[in-house]
Amino acid sequence: MKTARTPGAYASAITHVGRRSGRVYQTPAGPFATDDGFLSPSPMFADKTTARIVGVLFFIGTVTAIVGGALVEDPLKPSNALVTVAGSEGRVVTGVLLELVLAASVAGIGALLFPVLRRRNEGLAMGYVCTRILESVLLLAASVSGLVFLNLSQDHSRAGVDGLAPLGNAVLAGRDRSSVVGGLVLLGVSTLILNSLLLTAKLVPSWLARWGLIAGALVLACGALQLYGHVDAVLQAVLVGPVAVYEMVLAVRLISRGFDEPV
Repeated sequence: MKTARTPGAYASAITHVGRRSGRVYQTPAGPFATDDGFLSPSPMFADKTTARIVGVLFFIGTVTAIVGGALVEDPLKPSNALVTVAGSEGRVVTGVLLELVLAASVAGIGALLFPVLRRRNEGLAMGYVCTRILESVLLLAASVSGLVFLNLSQDHSRAGVDGLAPLGNAVLAGRDRSSVVGGLVLLGVSTLILNSLLLTAKLVPSWLARWGLIAGALVLACGALQLYGHVDAVLQAVLVGPVAVYEMVLAVRLISRGFDEPV
């Protein structure tokens, strides 16, 4: 074992043997000395674990956003949805549960990445986690709106369709706005912040971070367009598709490789 105060030496290490090569390796397990003082490698190990968990959450978030959104949105599209959606109770409830998982995964990603990103740029890291939390809150509001509309549909026979129609329309409008601002606008903003940090910190390959920047800009543009007008399904798929694929690729990368270097 090297002596601690010698530049490049470390005070303790984990010794392990390669299963195939038979070579003996030593991984620093405590502070080691450098010319400028001491450096602890411990964040490296924590960051690898964080990267894997975040990768899983990105995967869960992408899948639940696509599946949950499809399950809930289709029954709400008809003009007489207030009358018909009660017949799709199981589908709507399942979709809402998936959307709740999505909201939780979004908040979890922000909270877990904050310690990693803070060491590069605390201001942007704080902006990222705040954006993700606000996104999660709006997604939660959209999910609850789906359940409220379902309850209105189930009660329409007692109160009368005409009496509930204005309230039902208001609930759907609130769900739509919450989904657009949370699931598109804030998603675009958070994706831009995250990938600007990933690029400057070199935590992932530059091509992946640049892809994220482009995907974030596209989904942000889609959200802005939807706030001010209707976006047809083809254009929406073109603008939103890249960020969905990006998040899946990022998830695989984080789970399999972690970050490219300790921060």
